[in-house]
Amino acid sequence: MVRLPMNPAMTSTRHHHILLRIADIVFSISGDVSTDVTSLGESYRDFVCTGEEPEVTIHARCDDLPQIPLRAEDRVFDSEGTWSLHRVGEQYVFVLKSPLFGPLPYRIGLFSADFRWGEIHNRIPSGFERRPGDLMINPLEFPLSEVLMVCLLAQGRGVMVHACGIDDGGRGYLFAGNSTHGKSTTARIWEDRAVVLNDDRIVLRRHEGRIYMHGTPWHGDFSRVAAGRVPLDKVFFLHHAEANQVRRREGVVASSMLMTRSFLPFWDERGMRFTLDFYAQLVGELPCYELGFVPDESTPDFVRSVG
Repeated sequence: MVRLPMNPAMTSTRHHHILLRIADIVFSISGDVSTDVTSLGESYRDFVCTGEEPEVTIHARCDDLPQIPLRAEDRVFDSEGTWSLHRVGEQYVFVLKSPLFGPLPYRIGLFSADFRWGEIHNRIPSGFERRPGDLMINPLEFPLSEVLMVCLLAQGRGVMVHACGIDDGGRGYLFAGNSTHGKSTTARIWEDRAVVLNDDRIVLRRHEGRIYMHGTPWHGDFSRVAAGRVPLDKVFFLHHAEANQVRRREGVVASSMLMTRSFLPFWDERGMRFTLDFYAQLVGELPCYELGFVPDESTPDFVRSVG
């Protein structure tokens, strides 16, 4: 059985590392080769921080995959697509696959039971030869980044929503929706009028009694993101319409609409209970509306006038 280092903090001190603050969770990311924000992607630049104590430490290795016997009874969740999660002893094991690489995994992540430290192992392609100046393979590449964040949030930290988040001068509007509902369109409409935190993945967390929206690096079709946070003021459930219109949604209906537009920790019973409680409190504190909108410049003024 492959074991993680006894002192995970030592992993990042032996190598160059980068610190990221995402939704007020500080990540230390390091690799066997040079670590730079360019190896993560442009969308991470706004999330780089310095001088902070990491809550999550991740080290990326390009040393081929560890041999871990995975039994059917160890499988916690299977997306039936690109990833699966397994519990082996005191570790969680992420297994990532892709049609581009055939039936074998191309990446395996080993994490502690609280997901606060781990190692990402990458399969070495045939003929690969490491050269001076090579950059780290992005350990936060989709889908591991988002699944890991969901696991961390499910431990009483918050939730992640399929939504466009807008900071309109300190007022936070959450435009929740699934594919084709208009999240990226909404981001484009607001981009010159307010701060777009993200067009597809927003984290909600409670701070000092209020619920805040946080930007993330994991965007959809609209690539501009921001690392800020803003108090949540209103929730809108998006759909396209021939005229701008709203309909109030409350209670179980509003909670259910949020759940169906969220990244849910199906594999974690306590995490699911936490998520249900979080949304029950949210809809009891903040107004929620179903928003039919016209994709033009009339929408921001209409949204500002609601309520």
